[in-house]
Amino acid sequence: MKILFSPSTLAFYAANWEDIYINARNWPEDLLEIDESTYIKFSQQPPKGKMLGENNSLPVWVDLQIKTKSEVKEDNIAIKKALLFEASAKISIWQVRLLMGRISNDDKAKLEAWLDYIDSLESLNIDKAEDIIWPVPPEA
Repeated sequence: MKILFSPSTLAFYAANWEDIYINARNWPEDLLEIDESTYIKFSQQPPKGKMLGENNSLPVWVDLQIKTKSEVKEDNIAIKKALLFEASAKISIWQVRLLMGRISNDDKAKLEAWLDYIDSLESLNIDKAEDIIWPVPPEA
């Protein structure tokens, strides 16, 4: 099997799947053929502290770029805001139905579960940038 590597996507592609990738508009322009041993080496779990990168358009292991605590905290703030926005959008119709007295018991239970999820998100301490355990959203 002919294996190709894309330095721009840092991904491997099976040449015999080209039509599928092209139809999905996911066929990079910078593909280079690599040998099987290179593919095997770089398609496995990277060594500790390394990640897949490229050098001269070929796959190599590069050092992980460690984020600062401030960067991780900023990421966590963005994640929390996005999750709260999604949850608020999810419950908006149920809130209207509740106010109008037109909510079913099933939808009321869903609303309560989502409100508990929102409470869990809001109570997260993201000042501690690492080791955040994100709550799992309720079933839709």
